[in-house]
Formats: sequence, structure tokens, C-alpha cells
Amino acid sequence: MINHIIKYRWFWLLFPVLLFTSFFSFGKNLVDFATTALIIYLLGLLFVYNKGRWIALFVLSLLPTITSSFLAEAHHPNATQSISIFFLIFFVALFISYFIARKPEIIPKISFKQFPIVKIIIGFFCILILSYLTGIVGQVTHSATTENQAALNQLETSIPFVIFAFQVIFAGFFEELTYRVGIFEIVFAKHPKLAFITATVLFAFMHGPTDLYSWLTYGLMSLTLTIFYAKYRNFYLNMSIHILWNMFGLFLPLLLK
Repeated sequence: MINHIIKYRWFWLLFPVLLFTSFFSFGKNLVDFATTALIIYLLGLLFVYNKGRWIALFVLSLLPTITSSFLAEAHHPNATQSISIFFLIFFVALFISYFIARKPEIIPKISFKQFPIVKIIIGFFCILILSYLTGIVGQVTHSATTENQAALNQLETSIPFVIFAFQVIFAGFFEELTYRVGIFEIVFAKHPKLAFITATVLFAFMHGPTDLYSWLTYGLMSLTLTIFYAKYRNFYLNMSIHILWNMFGLFLPLLLK
């Protein structure tokens, strides 16, 4: 009996999920109920199949963004205090995330050989070319920017620049660890094709695309980074490409002013 439950745990999980969702979603429409149940079920699957480390990486990756958004909403006049709060949470999230990935050796130790300069440059220019092409699509569809970028532009005006800069730049660390390494090495370690599809789509989805232009913007960037990780399985390579791209997007407008 126990072996049967373990073997078909994906099925037995449905019952507590539906019960839990029914209790907390009483009075909601069918779409809200189904969406809530699906999210809880997917999270439950991660736990019952011993993939809880990915949830930890996912939550930690959100902490810098949640903190900066909270500081922006609070309109705290003391910039020094805001910076101190952010960096305390930022470095805690950074070190715990790295520890989670290093302890089971999901990623190797940092070394110079993990940062191939030529491949980093190639990856950066691949994203740059795709960004130029999606920019043409944006002009045709009269899409000036994505909602995610508009939200970032608004956030930039509400918090100290050093907080915004670290959040944007080091998103490359958190997002590659969560959406590339975590998906390939934890969630779907034995299913590389499923990992490839999930990593590509999930990264784009988490950036809140709302139209063709935004889906292309984040989808093609995600596709490029996923191809690089699937081919080289090098977290530091992916992180470097991502960070370099974010730095380019952060500082180029400042240089052009």
C-alpha cells in the first residue's frame, strides 16, 4: 500500500490539494479555483518529488525585488537606512542561494575557467541582435516598451539608484540560478527536453509579457540563455551573459543623456 502511494503520489496529491483549495477558495469562480488549485498542485509536486530546493531558490530570487518595491512604496526619507535594509536582505539571499546550489554541487566552485570570455561576448551579441530585431517588431506594432520595463523605470525614480542598480544587475545571478540551473539540475534533472521548454517559457512568463512584442523580447532572450545553458551547463557563463546584458541596458541610457 505504501509503495503504491509513493509510486502514484502525483495522483494522491490531488485529493489534499482540492480539499485545501476548496476551503480557501470558497465563493470564487471556477477559473480562480482552477488556477489556485493548479499552482498549489505544482508546488506540492515539487515537495513530494523532493524538489523543494527549487522553491527555496525561487523565493530567495524574489526577495531583492520585493524589498525594493516595499521601500519604494514606503517612501522612506532616510536613504541610508533604505540602502542598509536592502543590502542586508540582498546579501542574505545571495549567500543562501549560493549555498543551496553549492552544497549538493549543483554548480561548481568559482574559478577563472568558468568565465570563458569569448562565449560570454558571443552570448551578449546574440541577445543584442535579437533585441534589435524585436525592436523592429515593436515599431511595427507601436509598442514603445514592455510593462515590465515601464515598472522598472517607475521603480528607478522611487528608490536610491544604488539599490536599483544592484537589483537589476544581480538579477542575472538569481534568475539564472533559479530558471536555468534550478530547472535543469533540480526539477527536471532526468528530462532535459522538458527542462529546456520549462526554463524558456517560465523565465519569459515571470517577466509579465502582455503582447507579442513583450513575449518576443523576453522569450527570445530566454531562448538564447537556455540554449547556452543546455549546451555548456555552465552557470557562471549564463550569469555573466545575463549580467552583462543587464548592465548594458542599465548604463547605456545614462551615457546617452
